[in-house]
Amino acid sequence: MKKLSLTIIFFMAIFFASAQQLKLNDKIEIKLHSSSEQEDHTVLIQLQKSYGQLNTKFPVILLLDAQDRTLFNYASAAVDRLMFTNDIPEAIFVGVVQDDRVKELGVERNEETALRFQHFLKTELYNILQKKYNAGSYFTFIGHSLGGQFVTNAMINDPVFFRSVISISGALNYPADYTFYKGKVLNGLKKHLINNQSGIPTKQKYYFSAGSDGYQESGFKAGALSADSLLKLFPNKSLNWKFDFLPGFNHMTTPLQSIPAGLVFLFKDWHFTDSLAMEVLLKQNTDPIDAINKHKDQIKKNYDTDLALPYSCYYQFTNFLVQKGNLDKAKEICMAMTRQYPEDADSYGLMGGILAKQGNRPDALRYYKIARSKSNPEKYLKEISDLEKRKD
Repeated sequence: MKKLSLTIIFFMAIFFASAQQLKLNDKIEIKLHSSSEQEDHTVLIQLQKSYGQLNTKFPVILLLDAQDRTLFNYASAAVDRLMFTNDIPEAIFVGVVQDDRVKELGVERNEETALRFQHFLKTELYNILQKKYNAGSYFTFIGHSLGGQFVTNAMINDPVFFRSVISISGALNYPADYTFYKGKVLNGLKKHLINNQSGIPTKQKYYFSAGSDGYQESGFKAGALSADSLLKLFPNKSLNWKFDFLPGFNHMTTPLQSIPAGLVFLFKDWHFTDSLAMEVLLKQNTDPIDAINKHKDQIKKNYDTDLALPYSCYYQFTNFLVQKGNLDKAKEICMAMTRQYPEDADSYGLMGGILAKQGNRPDALRYYKIARSKSNPEKYLKEISDLEKRKD
């Protein structure tokens, strides 16, 4: 059964990596100089197909070890699919190529150079993503093996910037004959937890995993289990965490499970669940505007920033209110949708329909014409023609 499950996951990985992207554009490759390290880094960037249409700063999902193109392609496909299913917000996906991963990521062996690479991520890379690609301040970091060691350490020593972290089979522990190993990350985690049991101002989210199979995982799972024990022993009000132990997975297969599972966990407080939507659409126990506002407040509380709600949330609630004949509330939500998605033609078309139903012919025409200008020239012609023939 284990082999069958891994086979299915393997073929899903190939399918997703080769399938047409649903939400992400093709990758852009840039070279970026690190003044702290005095060397260049290759960075791969994938923007959303909706890029430029959404009136918001985008969160960033950043993968280390992007020189492993199988890992990058799988992570890209997972991000793409989860954005499509509205399990995570629309985000910029970034991969950083490691030229010398032991020097750049190995905190236990090369703490000084790893900290310089950490500085590069927080300064040069952060600045270019903000200035050129409309990135926001919310970054999620994904690290495997040494990358897991690196992101866990970064979360400890810079909890504000590295506040959302996925560590997969992180190298938190080594055999006793590895003389360079001093337990820096686990000791740092313990100190961080003890010193901040009452919480810190920034909300942190930490997902980590380990498998059971293979020589490498036999050591790394011990480190993950130690981290799990520390997090249980010293609860921290600001740190929301989850540990997945993956029986049957080895060091190289853990990312297949952990990347999607980690992203879903980190963004579960953002996700507008089907059950919440059903409370509005079927049971009609919750006012749509109240549901949206409460969820936006919850996002702000849990992420310390604004993350745009999915388009489908606004659109389906607007349509629902139109069908119920509650045009004033439909108009309120639709206005919010046009502000959030200012380049989306259908948002303006929906607003034109609401205004037409309300008898506001001039504004209905205006919105339909905006919708047409943002769509193909044939769309909304009938609605515009019908309104122009009307005599109110």
